[in-house]
Amino acid sequence: MSDAQRDLIARGERGSAPLGTAIFVGLRLLDPFLQRYILANSPLSSVSPYLGLSPPSPPPTGGPLLTLTGLTPYQSLIWGLSVGSAAKHIFWILGTCREPVYPPAAVVVGVFNSAMNGINSLAFTVASDNPLYLGPYSIYVGTTLYVIGILTETIGEIQREIFKDKPENRGKICKKGLFSVVRHASYLGYTLWRAGYALSSGGPLWGATVASFFLYDFATRAIPVMDNYMSGKYGEQWAKTKRDVPYALIPGIW
Repeated sequence: MSDAQRDLIARGERGSAPLGTAIFVGLRLLDPFLQRYILANSPLSSVSPYLGLSPPSPPPTGGPLLTLTGLTPYQSLIWGLSVGSAAKHIFWILGTCREPVYPPAAVVVGVFNSAMNGINSLAFTVASDNPLYLGPYSIYVGTTLYVIGILTETIGEIQREIFKDKPENRGKICKKGLFSVVRHASYLGYTLWRAGYALSSGGPLWGATVASFFLYDFATRAIPVMDNYMSGKYGEQWAKTKRDVPYALIPGIW
């Protein structure tokens, strides 16, 4: 399989694909509504006793959150993670993405993210009494990781955009800000917030599973594809970047 077939981004192209952008934005806008429905009407809540599990035991219901969202406070928090991820993706495609996102890629990425969020929502409805789930501690730690990841990915994209917009940096590789720490700061941020979202929803085992999945995907597919593209486009400049910024994804480790 060629690199182009393994990569959903049209590397090297500039411009926009209005239909693909519209599809992507539409799918991401629909996702919070889907996640709210799952959280409020999950079929797993009724079958969880047969699985040896029981639904989460949230704090007392009522108050402004219940009135505003129709969900309990903890459900509202998990739902808020889907809202944040949708906002982050829409900001990316409208604000910092320079390559066109064609309709097939828009559908794949949009559906994939909704599927991941949907699994998280389902996991939240049955996870709290699982011995591998740590209750509110998982939610608090996971939400913190989620926020750090969203900020890392977004700030990295903005820093790269600012760097690329300066005429004197034309043809240069960004090694500023977060990209002076790891070469793929956006991938690191995505991994962090995906792992945090899963940890908040389903506990440590599910969080570790999701983190491992994305680390494996980035290590075996996304980063090698990007490395080949950057090597072909920048040659020795990319080789020097790899020497100057030796860590691809995890600071101090890899």
